[in-house]
Amino acid sequence: MDRQLPCEIFLFRLKARNKAAVMTAVVAAFLILISVFVYELWLHGAFLPRWIVWDKEAVSTVPPGVLAKLSDEWITQDALSFDIDGDDSDESILLVWKRGSYGSRRPTWVEKDETSFSQHIFIYKDYDALSSDQKKHSPYKEGWHPIWMSSALPMEVYYFLEGEEISGTGRRSLDTLSPDGTKIRWGWLDWGLTRVE
Repeated sequence: MDRQLPCEIFLFRLKARNKAAVMTAVVAAFLILISVFVYELWLHGAFLPRWIVWDKEAVSTVPPGVLAKLSDEWITQDALSFDIDGDDSDESILLVWKRGSYGSRRPTWVEKDETSFSQHIFIYKDYDALSSDQKKHSPYKEGWHPIWMSSALPMEVYYFLEGEEISGTGRRSLDTLSPDGTKIRWGWLDWGLTRVE
């Protein structure tokens, strides 16, 4: 009967440990690659709800000056252009997916911004159509200016519709349609959107 020498046993065990270490390293590297891939997909909105309809035709009507103001990390789902605030000039109204509600500036009671994607309504107006007070407070001196950027919407929006005239205001509503068919009517009654129905 062959007997292994102590040094042969040691070498055999060392080789077995090296194989296990190599396999562990390969599995760890594979998991890291998969994690990076999934994170990149998440970062670019791959896991947003399946019911989303990307209205490329509507988004293509957004003025280039508005698109230049949008972050590369935002995903524009839908867009409309019409006079929502009743000043005889059209605004660009965008339905945007972005991570978080506040960015670098947030209310004092919010300790940390969200990291998941949520929907927001952003409204832009051409600088030349701003009121004198708006121009005074605008950081931009030409082009498109954001006049309202909502926090995360409390409901999911499938797409926008240009609504009807809001009684007694001379302004048109912005209607949102949810995936379940619920229509909500929003109006620019003072500053920002207010639910009117």
